[in-house]
Amino acid sequence: MPQERQARCSRFKFEADRKRCIMAYALLVHAIRDLGIKCADTIAIGEREDRKPYLCEIPVFFNISHAKERVAVAVSSDEVGCDVECKNTNALSVAKRFFASREYEFLRSLPNERSRSEEFTRLWTMKESVIKCCGEGIRRNLNDFVCIDESGAAKEIITLPGIDASFYLREYEGESGYRYSVCAQNGSIENMIRRISLHQSGE
Repeated sequence: MPQERQARCSRFKFEADRKRCIMAYALLVHAIRDLGIKCADTIAIGEREDRKPYLCEIPVFFNISHAKERVAVAVSSDEVGCDVECKNTNALSVAKRFFASREYEFLRSLPNERSRSEEFTRLWTMKESVIKCCGEGIRRNLNDFVCIDESGAAKEIITLPGIDASFYLREYEGESGYRYSVCAQNGSIENMIRRISLHQSGE
């Protein structure tokens, strides 16, 4: 790995987090090669003024997310953001504080805590992928935009106040309670995600 990535991984306190950081880099290299782009095992990663990472020598955009035992990587010809999350048990309290009113009311209308938790996780990944795609991160309030329509279905196109661009959104249901979302300025987002499993033995 490049020195920048090694330094990033070493800053994690727990070994599990360091391993996820390493696997995220390996998955990024795999994704780039899967696009048919030749690259070395070590790829240089820089950081823009808005602190969003970029590939120094390869003409594609990327984004990385990880949660517990999952790592997600998205690559695109245009700006892209992705997020993976596992079920959250404080759905309504967090949504009331951070989400748009339509999203909060949608969660509140659901019949039980389990469904609220599942839908909250789905919404959170969508909103995170959008703010990661636009490059504003925590500077953008999560209640500035709405990711669902009146029925609770995901909106395919998101607009953000103050930004003259459209953001295309797609969500994916994972296994074991995980949810994934990808947002890109390029509308050609794949209908399915590709999963790679790492099997460890002898440990």
